[in-house]
Amino acid sequence: MALTTNFNYLQPTSFKIVIDRKNYPNLEYFCQNVTHPSMMMNAVDVPYKKITSVPFPGDKLTFGELSTNIILDEDMNAYQELYDWQMRLLDTPTKTALDRNRGDIPSYCDITLHILSSANNTSKKIKYLDCIPVSLGDIMFESTANGMEYIVFNAQFKFTYFELV
Repeated sequence: MALTTNFNYLQPTSFKIVIDRKNYPNLEYFCQNVTHPSMMMNAVDVPYKKITSVPFPGDKLTFGELSTNIILDEDMNAYQELYDWQMRLLDTPTKTALDRNRGDIPSYCDITLHILSSANNTSKKIKYLDCIPVSLGDIMFESTANGMEYIVFNAQFKFTYFELV
């Protein structure tokens, strides 16, 4: 791989997230930040002569959770979408990613993070496949808040894997 010719640094506000627009339009619109998850491969330590051990690449990848913070609108629509998604998962625990062709709302959803250039064009995409919500974070209502601070809640997703597109 050669040295890049683009020496512009990636800005923290240069992103857009796309979550099934048809079923979750508010989650996409009100998303304030995204934490790209870690990816770990557990190394296997193999003893070798007088050296304590030599690490060899493992055979499994472990992904962290995709974490997002979503601003809460007055009607709590974004929160309601995620709440309904999680409640629907309780009703259909055996429904898999292969059931997407059915007419009802799928349990699994792909989420795509668009990385934007300094000209606000998509320069790279990270696609998280077969996502399900695993955590719907706290909402803190506070009567002593100063100024125009908006309420934000956290949502975390598990996924099968991600790919750089």
